[in-house]
Amino acid sequence: MSALIPRLHARLDALATEKSRLFWNRYLKGTVVFRGVPMASIRTALHDWWRHDGPAALTMSEQKALAIALFEGAFGEDALAGTIALQELLLESITPSDVAAFGDLFDRGRVADWNSCDWFCVKVLGRLVARDLPDRTTTDAIVDWREARTVWQRRAANVAFVNLARHGDRNFPGFVELMLETCAVTVRSEERFAQTGVGWLLRELGEADQAAVLDFTRQHLPLMSREAVRYVIERMPKALQAELLTAHHAVRPRPTPRR
Repeated sequence: MSALIPRLHARLDALATEKSRLFWNRYLKGTVVFRGVPMASIRTALHDWWRHDGPAALTMSEQKALAIALFEGAFGEDALAGTIALQELLLESITPSDVAAFGDLFDRGRVADWNSCDWFCVKVLGRLVARDLPDRTTTDAIVDWREARTVWQRRAANVAFVNLARHGDRNFPGFVELMLETCAVTVRSEERFAQTGVGWLLRELGEADQAAVLDFTRQHLPLMSREAVRYVIERMPKALQAELLTAHHAVRPRPTPRR
């Protein structure tokens, strides 16, 4: 397998443009190094490589290991290619036992920016959870990440569920309560992307149970950043938005600007 990945890298290198490199750098504000390959071209290169350069001939366990190994690359496109492989080529073969290997990607810093984190959460983790419902095995494994060492894995414990949250307990009885229990842990993290992960999940969960989300938000306002609160209230009536922002300012006033 070690001979296969350089062939994908060569395909990606050939598709890189300065325009796309500048786009990615502006989009991620320089937090990740990119070759400069547009997303559509990453997908095309990945599929062509998989069909023609050998990955498709591997055993299923080898294919999954190869997709995970793509995250070891030095460029942002490599993690995106790994995500596309897991989502579009291997999703039906992934089992709950594979979730531990996904968690290891976060723990080892191979998923360590908001773009690759959110792509992985929405395209792979969320779809795995949805595929397996109402079975909770995958859900519970990802929820356990709320206590993880890295901010990105803690964020994933929220963001993996954003596309399911609006369905509330139709996912399974107790879903809303489980999501709120998870947010009660992750909201203790002060990092910006932990906070916005909480806010994003609560905003979507409010479509299913606004009363529960409002109660949670009021109770946890002292722990929430203003940005997280704005996420939560984005779709609420203006009067309710104003009420919660005022209440938040009372418990977490903004610092006085220096003159």
